[in-house]
Amino acid sequence: MSSLNPGSAMIIEHQLRQAIPEDLARLRQLLRDGKYVHRHLDWRSPLDWLGYQPFWLLLSGERVEAALACPPDPPGVAWVRLFACSEQERPSDAWHALFPHVLDGLGHTGVVAAIALRPWFANLLEHEHFTLHQRVVTLWRSLDLPPGEFLASGRAGELIRPMQLDDLEAVEQVDARAFGWLWHNSRGDIHRSWQQAAYASVAVVGSEIVGFQFSTLSPTNAHLARLAVHPSWQQRGIGWALLNDVIRYFRAHRVSQLTVNTQHDNHASLALYRKAGFRLTGEDYLVYLYTH
Repeated sequence: MSSLNPGSAMIIEHQLRQAIPEDLARLRQLLRDGKYVHRHLDWRSPLDWLGYQPFWLLLSGERVEAALACPPDPPGVAWVRLFACSEQERPSDAWHALFPHVLDGLGHTGVVAAIALRPWFANLLEHEHFTLHQRVVTLWRSLDLPPGEFLASGRAGELIRPMQLDDLEAVEQVDARAFGWLWHNSRGDIHRSWQQAAYASVAVVGSEIVGFQFSTLSPTNAHLARLAVHPSWQQRGIGWALLNDVIRYFRAHRVSQLTVNTQHDNHASLALYRKAGFRLTGEDYLVYLYTH
C-alpha cells in the first residue's frame, strides 16, 4: 500500500497483514521503542493475543511500524487490546490503515471498546468517532489503621474461604450475572485471574458460591482487581464480607494500602467502598465505544 497522507512522516511503501506468532520479536521491539503504545488493562499481556484475530500489522520492509489487536473475548465485545505505532508514523494514519481490516475481521461483533489510559489515545478515539461511555475511577484506602478504627469482622468468617480450581465454573457464572455485557470475563480470563491473584476468595452460602474477589499485589500496594456478588444475593452483606476479608488479609501481610477501580456510575459499588474508608484518587480512565 502507499502512504495515506503524502505530507505525513509515513514511509511511502507499506504492507498490511495479519499478525502471526513469528512476529513476536518484531512486536516486542515495537512495544519497547514505539512512541505511541496503548496496552489494555488485562490479565493477558498484549503479545499473548498473537494467534488470535483480528490482529493486524503495518510493516515497512521487515519492520513493524504499527499494530492493532482487537480479538473479542468473550464474544460480543472487542476491546482494543493493543494499539502501537513507531515514531515514524502518525497514530491517526496508522489507525486509518489498520482499523478497517479489524472491523472486517470482527464480522458480526457489533461493538469495539477501548479504555484510554493516555490523553493521546483518548484524542485519537474521539477523532475516530468513538463515543464516551463511562469513566473508570480509582479509589484508595490506607491499611495502616489503629485496631479501633478497623472494620468489624461481620459474617466474613462464616462466608469466606480461599478460591479453589474447582470453584472457577461457579465463579464464571457469578461473574456473567453480576457484570453487564461490556465487563464480564470469559472462562479463560477467570482462570488467569485465579492463577495471577495474590489472594482470591469466594463467598459461600450453604454449598452455593454467591460472590468472589481477585486481588493482586505490587511492591507498593495491593489492588482489588475484581469483586462480584450474584444479583440474587446483593444487598445482603456479601460484598461487605468479601471486602472486609480482603482488607484483613493484606493488613495481616503488612501491606500498607489497597486500591480498587469501579465505574463512575456504579453507585452501589462506590457506596460500598466509601463505607469501607476508600477515597477517590482523582485518577480516572475513559471508556469509549464504537458501534458498526
